[in-house]
Amino acid sequence: MAEKKPAATAAKYGREELAASSAVLFGVPPEVLAGALHGVDKEELTVAEAKRFVNQFLDRKVK
Repeated sequence: MAEKKPAATAAKYGREELAASSAVLFGVPPEVLAGALHGVDKEELTVAEAKRFVNQFLDRKVK
């Protein structure tokens, strides 16, 4: 019987690392990432989590 391999977990990165690569990863400047993560309590996020926050931030309606 074949052994099950543990599920791969996504790597988590600090805010500074994500900001340094924001143009490549998300297509936005670091300032947009900072705005998207404002109010988020996590210090480390996966790229997918950060991308979700960026997309939500960009899709928000301006009041």
